[in-house]
Amino acid sequence: MCFSTLLFFNVVTAQKSAKVDQVIELKVVQNLMKFDKELIQVKAGTTVQIVFLNPDFMQHNFVLIKPKTLDKVGEAADKMAQDPNGAKVNYVPKMPEVLQSTPLVNPEGKFTLTFKVPALPGDYPFICTFPGHWRLMKGVMKVTK
Repeated sequence: MCFSTLLFFNVVTAQKSAKVDQVIELKVVQNLMKFDKELIQVKAGTTVQIVFLNPDFMQHNFVLIKPKTLDKVGEAADKMAQDPNGAKVNYVPKMPEVLQSTPLVNPEGKFTLTFKVPALPGDYPFICTFPGHWRLMKGVMKVTK
């Protein structure tokens, strides 16, 4: 088993053992390149679980980013279309602005992401970083005290 696989296994194991304070189901709207929720409200420092469902005919992901970084992350994701390894990394740019992400979820697929909400209140954008999707597939995770 390689180190990255071991690291992924340990992160997933740690996430599963965490107490979940809130479960949020987020779906892709079929044929519209949109999420079914444009606003998600969570409390700072809590543990949330995003159950991401993709009933659409193409792959999508969920990527949570730092406030005021939408264009920067979106443009970096678009550039990944020219990278032969872009799909291998799920079109998620390796940059500090990316806080959480799912892999690309296939049509009719589902992925559950569990994470600790940032401690700092604010509006945290979430997008699909499949190249070109972020302009339409976006929302805000509002973090409150």
